[in-house]
Amino acid sequence: MDIYLKDISEQDLSLLFDFQNDPIANKMADVPARTREAFYQHWQQNIFANQHSMAIGIWYNKMLVGHLVSWVNLELATVDEPEVRLIGYWIGREYWGQGIATHALRMFLQHYIKSPVYAYIDAQNQGSLKVAQANGFVEVTSQYPSLLIQDNLLIFKRER
Repeated sequence: MDIYLKDISEQDLSLLFDFQNDPIANKMADVPARTREAFYQHWQQNIFANQHSMAIGIWYNKMLVGHLVSWVNLELATVDEPEVRLIGYWIGREYWGQGIATHALRMFLQHYIKSPVYAYIDAQNQGSLKVAQANGFVEVTSQYPSLLIQDNLLIFKRER
C-alpha cells in the first residue's frame, strides 16, 4: 500500500474542506460541516498557529486523501496526566474501507506521537472505532468522566 504522511500546507486546505463538507461523513462522525471561511479560520487559529498542534496529510498513490491532527488540551490536565494529547483523523469518503486510515494512523503514532493519547469517537462511527482499536486504543469512557464533552462520544486511550 503506497501511503505516506506529509505536513499539511495551506494549499491542501481546499481539498480537506471538501472532505469535511461531505454530509454523509459529517453524520457518521457527528461533526457539523464548517463554512469555507470558518474552516480556514479554524485551521489558521487552532492548528497552524498552535504550538501544541500538528497536522499531517495522508497521501495514497500520490494523492491527498485525508489528514491526522493532534493537539494538547491544557484545560484537561491533571496532576497524574499533565499533558492530555488528543488525536483526530478524517479521510475522504471515497477512500473508506481500504485500510488507509488504519495504516496512516499506525504510521502517525509510531513517528509523531508519544503516548498516552486520547481520541473522542462517536458511538455510531463503526469505521473510526475499528481504526482506533486496530491501533491499540481501548475505550476508557467510564474512567474519565471529566473528559466527556458530549453524551454520544466515547473516549479511547492508547498507551505505548
